[in-house]
Amino acid sequence: MNWNTVHEFRDWWLKAGRPLRPPFEQPIFITDLVHSLCLYREGKFQVELYIIGPNKTSPSHAHPGVDSSFIFLAGDLEFGDKTGSFIDLSDKQKPQPNGAHMLLGQTIDALDGEMHSVRAFQNGGAFLSFEYWKDKEPDSVVLNWVGAPDGAIHAKILDK
Repeated sequence: MNWNTVHEFRDWWLKAGRPLRPPFEQPIFITDLVHSLCLYREGKFQVELYIIGPNKTSPSHAHPGVDSSFIFLAGDLEFGDKTGSFIDLSDKQKPQPNGAHMLLGQTIDALDGEMHSVRAFQNGGAFLSFEYWKDKEPDSVVLNWVGAPDGAIHAKILDK
């Protein structure tokens, strides 16, 4: 496949029926903050599923050389931008008429290694991370991390 941007990849993956092809090597990472699973990888592009536990906040961090586009799936979470400000989504924490979360499918980007963060409230949350790795082969943004680790487990992973 030939995608030029993370947005082209994201749009293709969604239209292609959300294909699943987790890599054999290291598809799952667990830190103090999240559980992640790489759902699909092709060349320099991949999509990871992130589930964040209740009442957790990531430190502001970046993933150098990676363009990321996040899609909200479920739960009670907010994304922080490069200034460290969180977008207050409390008025949107309710169901649509079809029973899905009002924010399902909403996107936010962290392009070219931009600083960002995420926090979850009492119900935790889940989102997809679409990634374009510009400078190296993808593994996980849990490993390609600049900023304070999200806890002791994450610090050990980063030290390896």
